[in-house]
Amino acid sequence: MKISKTKDVKTPIRGTTKSAGIDFFVPNDFEETLVQPNGQIRIDSGIRAEVPTGYALIAFNKSGVALSGLDIGACVIDEDYQGPLNLHLFNPTDQAVLIKPGQKLAQFILIPMFYDEVELVNDDELHVVASERGDGAFGSTGTF
Repeated sequence: MKISKTKDVKTPIRGTTKSAGIDFFVPNDFEETLVQPNGQIRIDSGIRAEVPTGYALIAFNKSGVALSGLDIGACVIDEDYQGPLNLHLFNPTDQAVLIKPGQKLAQFILIPMFYDEVELVNDDELHVVASERGDGAFGSTGTF
């Protein structure tokens, strides 16, 4: 995947050769910021990417960042998006969390996409063969 830097920021890397995610860093010119309890922040990653044809780039939490309580907000980068990659963070805890320049903050994973058309049908045309699960939802397959 081709990337360019729009800020002074470490180049995204994989933690190991077999890591699924590509680690993204906070830009070096970012001012240290406390994300307040129940607060949120958007950070320009300083990276633009050319997502390969047939893929999407999706942001996920890094386990170390998740330990601090921060959650990465939904971030789907479509293959036709050409702007900067932004990181959206939410702090659902009751403690402020410090974000520092240069720290690893999120990981992006390239996911193959299947572009199917949405077809509207009558409800009785869905699931014409019953499954074992049926319409069982939350907890229907067991909780432990």
